[in-house]
Amino acid sequence: MDFIFAPDIAATIAVLAYIGLVFAAGVSDILTLTIPNRFTGAIVLLYPSYVLSSSQPVDWMGAVLVAGGILALGFLLFALGWWGGGDAKLFGAAALWAGPDGVLDFVLTTTIAGGVIAVFILLQHYLPHAISTGFFRFRAAMPKRKSLPMPYGVAIAVGALYGAFTMLKVS
Repeated sequence: MDFIFAPDIAATIAVLAYIGLVFAAGVSDILTLTIPNRFTGAIVLLYPSYVLSSSQPVDWMGAVLVAGGILALGFLLFALGWWGGGDAKLFGAAALWAGPDGVLDFVLTTTIAGGVIAVFILLQHYLPHAISTGFFRFRAAMPKRKSLPMPYGVAIAVGALYGAFTMLKVS
């Protein structure tokens, strides 16, 4: 019996591995506020296996250009002190998988998820203080933005997972 290579199965396995890596990066960011390079590197190294095994045409050159632009944006956010370096690298790696067709959905989903997470962190941190001291002193009690850690890798993971599940529907 000959082994028959099924491209759709291989592409699906690549997407599922991508989902696992993105999820692991998000969990790592929650637990340690770091995203290890091994996750980002594996995400990038896994992409060619998806491109080669997909039965659908993949604009991999456009994806590389998009990823480069998104990585540059991530490094700008890092230079401004708004993101960590792991966030910038994960953002670029996930943009590679999103490609030109999915990058806007990826960025929009990531932005919305980041806003929800930020509101949750602010409420978790400030609401008990506001209730105990009275809401009139709530604004005066708020410290500067940099004093609260923000695991933005989780928001990036949400955007990437949205795109990955969309890819599973297509393949």
